[in-house]
Amino acid sequence: MQARVNVAVVAPRVGDLKVFGDELVNGVQIAVDDINAQGGIEGERVSLLVVDDQCKDTFAISTAQMMAVNASREKINLVIGPYCDNAFDKVADIYARANIFQIVPTSVGKNSNLHHYEGLVKMVAPVDKQGEDFFNYYEANFNGKRVALVYDASVREVVEIAAAVQNEFRYHGQAERLMSYNIDMYRNSLSKMARRIVKDDNEVVYILGTSDDISKLSRELKDEKEDLALFTNRYQARQSYREMLGDLAEGTYMVALPSLKNSPDFTETLVRLRLQGAEPEGLGVYGYSAIKLWRDLVDKADSFKYEDLVAALNSNTFVTPWGETMFTNGTPEKQLNYGIYKFQDGEYTQVY
Repeated sequence: MQARVNVAVVAPRVGDLKVFGDELVNGVQIAVDDINAQGGIEGERVSLLVVDDQCKDTFAISTAQMMAVNASREKINLVIGPYCDNAFDKVADIYARANIFQIVPTSVGKNSNLHHYEGLVKMVAPVDKQGEDFFNYYEANFNGKRVALVYDASVREVVEIAAAVQNEFRYHGQAERLMSYNIDMYRNSLSKMARRIVKDDNEVVYILGTSDDISKLSRELKDEKEDLALFTNRYQARQSYREMLGDLAEGTYMVALPSLKNSPDFTETLVRLRLQGAEPEGLGVYGYSAIKLWRDLVDKADSFKYEDLVAALNSNTFVTPWGETMFTNGTPEKQLNYGIYKFQDGEYTQVY
């Protein structure tokens, strides 16, 4: 087979975001290997390029520019990512102008994508969808308890999620149950912030911010009141969270994209992969699914051309791991819910 079809995956490969980048790249690699083992796509072998943008604006933009320039020589047919939505509109605009199809398999903020690009697919719900999913879990399991919403107002994505949580409590007539706390006001004394939250009789705490702040504040809160129900975002808490809490992590909650291991639409694929000794874990399943969606799109378009893929995207339904859906302006009409995970007996288990 000739290596004419080129796919790039953009994800962090260094620092504390490396674990998520590795998961995403691993899933994409498994899907590409699977396709090539079956003879490629329309007889063409898929070649994979892995690019580290370090989740920084300058690297994200220069990465996109590099691939746009290369498009005339070694045509990049598809970009998976980026994982971080740094300078997202600028990056998406560069890919669109170069006629490079782009699939983002993980969440981005609503304010990170203010324009519509025909060749851009956002596979999952935006980051603020977790506000609704957190409230639903709260209502089913902690209804009536006071909630402290702790957030860093200097982080754009955090502000979007915090606003969504506040809107849910207001919409359901429970605004009096929610108290909001800005980390910036306690930057020099997180222990003081923890005492304030406990003194205000909060029993549930949802923390959104930087990894360092989340970990330190969670430890302070547990030291103040061990039976607090702590929630945070997996992709913000990162690796240091478990290390900081130690045994106090027991019973804490993470909000994250669902594993999909129990999804009936993914079961057959997962069984086949396991028989091959491969299993996309964490975000790997989303990288894997992004490649499979693109292959399905190419089959329906009977073409690798950008304009043909755009036409096929707007006129067909597609089977995703969370069910059959159509894409409108690159957004799935059927969106998945965020998962709620609880740390029990040494590992996080999905409880919602």
